Amino acid sequence: MKDRKLPWTSEVVSRLRRVGLGEFLFVLLILTLLIVTFRGVQLKRMIANRPRAAHFATRVIGRKMDVHARVPGAEVLAQSYAGRIIVSEKHKFIFCPVPKVANSNWKYLIRKIEGAKDYMDLTLAHDQDTSGLRYLSDYSPEEVEYLLYKSGYHKFVFVRDPYTRLLSAYMDKLVNKYESKEEYRIWLGKLYDWKHVRESDFINDARPSFQAFVDELLKQDPDRMNEHWMPQAYVCGFGEVPYDFVGRFENIERDASRVLQKIGAQDEDFPSQEQIGFAATGSSQLVDEFYTLDIMLKARILYDVDFTILGY
Repeated sequence: MKDRKLPWTSEVVSRLRRVGLGEFLFVLLILTLLIVTFRGVQLKRMIANRPRAAHFATRVIGRKMDVHARVPGAEVLAQSYAGRIIVSEKHKFIFCPVPKVANSNWKYLIRKIEGAKDYMDLTLAHDQDTSGLRYLSDYSPEEVEYLLYKSGYHKFVFVRDPYTRLLSAYMDKLVNKYESKEEYRIWLGKLYDWKHVRESDFINDARPSFQAFVDELLKQDPDRMNEHWMPQAYVCGFGEVPYDFVGRFENIERDASRVLQKIGAQDEDFPSQEQIGFAATGSSQLVDEFYTLDIMLKARILYDVDFTILGY
């Protein structure tokens, strides 16, 4: 049976053959505008479905992040960040470690100044039950309110450009893992779901591209994401915790030195990647290689709250 052509196709082909360069460029321009318009509508829909920075009602002013109203201790304890925020009664500080923002370096150093003999063991450092540290979630609601608003403890957090932080998470969890290792399977499950992992041949299948990674994150609720790619505002309770100092990953040595001076640990040097035995992903040098305009726009939507509050 011969293929049947639609009655208008031959006419279209004939006209296309007769058009001049000017007409061709005009048609190409119209098609491009249609595609851009369609893409813009898609992006607007994505934006409408993302939480806005106004929800957090705060911004970094200078290096300080204030809150417009004190949050009751019971409400703070109901948030996931309460189990992340480290409290040092010895050095009188409160610190929220953000994954992919020198998180391991800070835990290594804090356990060292707190007197842990095994401070070099990062496996222990990342486990709340074995770290030997105290967390905000260990306190009563009344104690939480005192610590955050009355204690005078130095409250600090370090943040990072959302573009490089996102790429660092991708490189660390999905590129620099061996397919045959259980750890790679676990991170696929955190990105997708366990049903997807069970039904896929993750050892032989191609790894998720950076584009696929970002597209998958756009489907997720920010407050339910894995903390390694969750917006930093959610990780550390921006708008609810009055941070006295917001350090920048991009100025880590200078800003860390400032914090160490403040908490009475000025004799300590901020540990390097080599010292802690954790190789850097090099994401800051890979931005141009991995980011297309489309991915950059999606990441801007994904991390709108961080870009707005933190001024990146």
